Amino acid sequence: MTSRPGRRRSPVPRRPVAHVVLAHGDVEVASWPLVLDGTPGLAVVDELARLQLAVRRVGYSIRLCDARRDLCELLELAGLATLFGTG
Repeated sequence: MTSRPGRRRSPVPRRPVAHVVLAHGDVEVASWPLVLDGTPGLAVVDELARLQLAVRRVGYSIRLCDARRDLCELLELAGLATLFGTG
């Protein structure tokens, strides 16, 4: 038994569905893994689109590298694949 209430940690390491890259022009400024608990849904696509809008307002852009096929298909369905460099 654990003394802390809440969610138990899974012994299986979660793999990222993509790596998010923040860029200014051709220069990569930062990157981080996009890790989800389950399969990506439209909520993830919505958050990525909002993030893209926010960073574009200040002259940056977001692209996705090594994106899983299911995320790429969702971005394609939403018409946003080229916006993130996955299509």
